[in-house]
Amino acid sequence: MPVTSCQLCGSDALELALDLGLHPLADTFLKKEQLNESDERFPLQCLRCKACGHAMNSYIVPATKRYQENDYSYDSGNSKVAVSHFKELAADVIQKRHLSSDDLVVDIGGNVGTLLAAFNEACGAQILNVEPAPNIAAVSEKNGIPTIQDFFNAAVAKNIAEKGGASAITSTNSFNHISDLNEFVENIGTALQPDGVFVFEVPYLLPLIQMTAFDTMYLEHISYFSVTPLAAYFKKKGMVIADIVENDYMGGSMRMSVGKSGAEFPELEQWIVRETKEKLFEDDTYAQFRGRVEDFKSSLMAELTAAKKGGGRLIGIGAATKGNTLLNYCGITKDLIEFITDASPYKIGKYTPGSHILIQPDEAITDAITHALILPWNIGEFLKLKLSPKYPRIAFITPHVE
Repeated sequence: MPVTSCQLCGSDALELALDLGLHPLADTFLKKEQLNESDERFPLQCLRCKACGHAMNSYIVPATKRYQENDYSYDSGNSKVAVSHFKELAADVIQKRHLSSDDLVVDIGGNVGTLLAAFNEACGAQILNVEPAPNIAAVSEKNGIPTIQDFFNAAVAKNIAEKGGASAITSTNSFNHISDLNEFVENIGTALQPDGVFVFEVPYLLPLIQMTAFDTMYLEHISYFSVTPLAAYFKKKGMVIADIVENDYMGGSMRMSVGKSGAEFPELEQWIVRETKEKLFEDDTYAQFRGRVEDFKSSLMAELTAAKKGGGRLIGIGAATKGNTLLNYCGITKDLIEFITDASPYKIGKYTPGSHILIQPDEAITDAITHALILPWNIGEFLKLKLSPKYPRIAFITPHVE
């Protein structure tokens, strides 16, 4: 479905910020028998609203296609980085909201329940996962996490309200996947207790642009959020921004807490001023961004091609969703990258969408491999520390960071 107006302010004054071409769904890893099927591709273009500054994809793929037609492949419990991050997030919310065993915490798109388990272990809170992917919801239930296998809709919100409402509703890297923000925020209001808080964490547009992290853009990501347009949006909705925290998770994220009442975050204006000073909403910023994305492609392909021509054998490290945007935009296939390693049993044995590169376990790496492209560059140092002692001959290439 083509996007014709801004989700936050409703304006139709939308301008193309970046065009990455046609892409398959980045989070849909393929089984071998699916390789004979033609890849369904959609335009991956980022638009920006000239009225409020919000950034968004130009095309929305239906959520059922994104999360329910194929087995979902991401398991947050399989990542040490994610597990550690979610423990910190839970501790932060518990401390700021004084949560206890009397409180209900709901996680929207809670995957296998990693964050909710952290809440329960830290303060004994009651927990509920709302997860649309059938295979992942089943794992969440197996992990002992009460789970509703559905999208967060009006019926689910009413169900939560009838239980007494949630003291905290969390959404980690899923609020930016929402097709209809107005409906979603209304449902948040229904499900929250009067003094409850909605805490969402998403990639932050400012470092995304500054780091040329175009691979944070993919079809599953509907919105690319910044503070200025969100401040105006939540004010219009009668909601209050209570807190904002920036961190380096996913290469640069912001964690925002929003309530139906209470005091406004005292540093909110400073965030808005910062985005203005950094020229986040100016035309030239996006013109430069587009130029850097093109330069990135040329530079990376020259480096990989030179390594291959020099007799090198190249693999990828980490079958990350962002990696699929990079692979497909740059035109990298199995002719250049022999295989990609990953630790997730949900990905091993499958193939990357579009580029059709086989995913194998780390044990597939041999001494013959000379170069490794780290696709989840945001945890590049962690992966190098993990693999370098075993494979000292490999030259690791970390996009964006190096």
